[in-house]
Amino acid sequence: MRQLYACTCLTPVALIFATSPLQAETVVSTARTTAISTSTANAGALDNIRISTAGSVKPSSGVAVTIDSANTVINEGAIQITGANDSAGIQAIAGSTGAITNSGSITIDETYTPTDTDNDGDKDGPFAQGARRFGIRTLGNFTGNILNSGSIVVEGNNSAGIALGGPLAGALTNSGSITVTGDNSYGLQAGAISGNAKIMGNIAVQGAGSVGVALQGDIGGALLIQGGISSTGYRSTTPPSDVSKLDADDLLQGGSALIVSGNVAGGIIFDVPPKDTDPANKDEDNDGIEDAKEGTAVIVTKGSAAAVQIGSAVANTSIGPVPGANAAGHGIVINGSILGDGAYKDVQGNGLVIGGLGGSVTVAGGMTVNGSVAANSNGANATAIRLGTGATVPTIKSAGNITATGGSGATTIVRSVVVDAGANLASITNSGRISAAAAVDGTAIAIADNSGTLSLVTNSGTISATSANAGANKAIAIDLSANGSGATVRQTLVAANAAAPVITGNILFGAGNDVLDIADGSVSGTTRFGGGANRLALTGDATYSGDVSFGNGNDVMTLAGTTAVSGNVDFGGGSDSLSLTGTSKFKGAIVGSSGLALTVNGGTLAIANKGAVALSSIDVSGQGAIGVNIDAKAGTFTQYQVSGAASFAAGSKVLVSLANVSQSEGQYLIVKAGTLTGGSNLVTNAVSLPFLFKSNIAANDALGEVRLNIVRKSATELGLNGSQSLAYDAVFKALDNDAQVAGSFLNIANGASFRKALQQMLPDHAGGAFETVTQGSRATARFLSDPRAPFSDQGGWGFWLQQVAWGTSKGLGNTASYDITGWGASGGAEVKTRGLGNFGLSLAYLAGSDGDGDTANEVNTNQFELAAYWRANWGAFHAHARASAAQIGLKGSRSFIGTNAGQTVERRATSSWDGRLFGATAGLSYELKFAKRFSLRPSASIDYYHLKEDGYTEKGGGTAVNLVVNSRTSDEMAVNGSIAAGVQFGGKEPDSTWFRAEIEGGRRQLVGGQIGSTTAHFTNGQNFVLLPERRTDGWVGGLRMTGGTQGFMLGGEFNAEEQQGRAAVALRVTLAIGL
Repeated sequence: MRQLYACTCLTPVALIFATSPLQAETVVSTARTTAISTSTANAGALDNIRISTAGSVKPSSGVAVTIDSANTVINEGAIQITGANDSAGIQAIAGSTGAITNSGSITIDETYTPTDTDNDGDKDGPFAQGARRFGIRTLGNFTGNILNSGSIVVEGNNSAGIALGGPLAGALTNSGSITVTGDNSYGLQAGAISGNAKIMGNIAVQGAGSVGVALQGDIGGALLIQGGISSTGYRSTTPPSDVSKLDADDLLQGGSALIVSGNVAGGIIFDVPPKDTDPANKDEDNDGIEDAKEGTAVIVTKGSAAAVQIGSAVANTSIGPVPGANAAGHGIVINGSILGDGAYKDVQGNGLVIGGLGGSVTVAGGMTVNGSVAANSNGANATAIRLGTGATVPTIKSAGNITATGGSGATTIVRSVVVDAGANLASITNSGRISAAAAVDGTAIAIADNSGTLSLVTNSGTISATSANAGANKAIAIDLSANGSGATVRQTLVAANAAAPVITGNILFGAGNDVLDIADGSVSGTTRFGGGANRLALTGDATYSGDVSFGNGNDVMTLAGTTAVSGNVDFGGGSDSLSLTGTSKFKGAIVGSSGLALTVNGGTLAIANKGAVALSSIDVSGQGAIGVNIDAKAGTFTQYQVSGAASFAAGSKVLVSLANVSQSEGQYLIVKAGTLTGGSNLVTNAVSLPFLFKSNIAANDALGEVRLNIVRKSATELGLNGSQSLAYDAVFKALDNDAQVAGSFLNIANGASFRKALQQMLPDHAGGAFETVTQGSRATARFLSDPRAPFSDQGGWGFWLQQVAWGTSKGLGNTASYDITGWGASGGAEVKTRGLGNFGLSLAYLAGSDGDGDTANEVNTNQFELAAYWRANWGAFHAHARASAAQIGLKGSRSFIGTNAGQTVERRATSSWDGRLFGATAGLSYELKFAKRFSLRPSASIDYYHLKEDGYTEKGGGTAVNLVVNSRTSDEMAVNGSIAAGVQFGGKEPDSTWFRAEIEGGRRQLVGGQIGSTTAHFTNGQNFVLLPERRTDGWVGGLRMTGGTQGFMLGGEFNAEEQQGRAAVALRVTLAIGL
């Protein structure tokens, strides 16, 4: 409560008691059922009355305690009257003198309780049946202080918790609780008060037209609100899930929580306890109350009435300044909270309303909001602060929150601060949050001035207006359109560690000379200036996002520092100027600019126009840059048509933006000026272009012309490899089939990114698919070359089982990279012959993955292989032969991932096709044994594979990405020579355990065949042919281990093969189990 209340008007009381003999008091310490009066309290003589904590006064009707003499009444116990109309707990007759203090309880109630008469699940009927019931009441003038620190409960219509029927020469303080239920009632009602009015504790009213606190006369001191005040006419302030069952008596509208309709000399403060800066000091604001016991102003109205209404319909109202340095001389200080909440559908919410009733309201100094003022509605209008006609508030200074939410229909309006016509508000300074949010089709306005008096809005916090409807003027941050004499909106620089200020929503100016000055943070929305000489200035690192519309005056727009503007600007056709300095950037279209003097001194004009840009002059210096947009397909491009002088200093740049790829080559006249100076300073190496293109500039100062020539780079200039070069033309022509894909290529500014993007456009062609399926088949067949491969001998026949895995990779080279992995399982059975060896059949399933190592492209294979084979062992001599056929299902996915206009562009093309793989292999080996356990086995073999793949058509990637790929045939023949060294451990008995390890080395030499070339085309495009990487010879090596017993054998082999400069590896595990 700070230091506001040292003066209370106690002089009349002091004088009375000074001229009268000191009086004792009559104490009521027992239960009393008859009324008592001060004039007869002491056996028929006048006396003070005190009802002790053990005492009570509970008559059946009338007035429980009456002050009818110059005496005091103190209630520490209980006063109660039940079921009687025209009753009161404590009542002072007109003209009486004394004091009223209640620290006990006063209950003026009835036995009536609403019931559910229509059985719809909620109570029905009035809140109360009785009338004219009062807790504390004065019938006229009263001299003395009135204090309630206890509880007052009143049930009745046209009733009140405290009702002062005349002027109070003293102070009024409520620090207790007051609860009133009934229509057209008051929690506290007072007229003129010569001293301070302190409303603490909690006051709650419920009933149609009922008001929490009504102060209807002049207050000679200050008005302190430091507790809760609530009002509503609803039976429940929280809407139920099903509101269809509610009756009319459930949705009554109450009055305001607080009404002030008289003058307040010491101002109005909605306060909170002081901050605890000194734990040793329990009363830091020196108000006589321990800080921990102080309350917080929480003012709430549930319904359409304003939570706080200041002003009168019949008299003018003046609110004086609140004392103390923290109040800054303002007449209203809000440190607590004010909320007007409509709660139910289509009921408007109103927070604080000043004026608008008929009489004027003048608030000294202005208003401070450090707490919150809010208004909510469910689909209706909502206004947090409204200055009505006749209100004069010099300024609003907000470091807190002023918020409004609601709206639904097209005509609903949600406003945070509104100044009606006929009101006066010179300025708003915001370092907190002022926001309005409208739902569905509602309109949101954060600050709306209909008076034309608001000339300055300063923001270092947040001013925001948002609407679910993105239509024009549905979200207005600041509306100053009624101001015809000139207004300024200034967003100021804040400390480096503070949150950057923000304005979100449209800004509307009037017909005067207006200024939008943005020194920090961001502004987003449309700004509309009127017909004056207006100015838009950005400094520091401020940003602006949205369109700007100037009137027909001589307007100025400046960008300095690192500022940025993104949006279109209409200069209105006046003699205007646009200046960019530092590293500032403007991105958008310019219209109405025939009288515009354009200066680019180090900044960047990334203009969005794709046609003529009329200017009066242009001056580019300090390595400044101007933009040129070319849409060759539409036949449009940016052309600066300068009626006066065009000047380009050394280092001047042109930023080129292309709308499409395949038609952009050509010559463009980008500057046509009355006079041209320094056209040759726009040199080629200063031109910013997509990496795909190169350019040069031809300037003719005499003709006043600057021409831009654009040429596509060659494959060599782009650094393309063989495959990329072969596909380059086809890709170039296909890109414009998808504007987003084309935009991604046009967004590329370096060679590495360009080549990677181009690589994504290519199909599988480097030989990865052939490598995948043949590696798997060769890994499966390799067991035949091992004379001791596990084999379950069942007498005249036998069988075996094995699992294989393989992998390899290749660098980009002249085609494409790949990473191959695979696994499979196979099994076979064979019959034994006398002297001719074994003849068998095998079946294998092999799954492989061929992924492009530099992109997300991939081909997956599913291979089912049937093979017939023969193998024989004649002593140390071993021979084998095998023929196989496999049906292969191939599934491809190719992804293009790029960036255009800051957004990720992704296309995914998928495909599936079949293939058939035929293979044959044969080999011989001879084993030489040494010292019983050691051996050498030289071997030679030959293998051949033939792969036929069907053609396929991709889908899902769009016309710029999908490919049609022709069928492809590949084959390969190789001879292999190697020598294996082995060692064996274990016994020679049939049932003994043994183990053998071998290491093998040799070479694989290709003697025939080649990987097929890949022929493909984009949708409606030309064919291009991609050549595979040539397969290479290489060294081979392996490690083989086998062991087991007569009934169980397990063998494994790791094999490595030099291919494409890297190692292709395979793993085989073979199992044999005796049956």
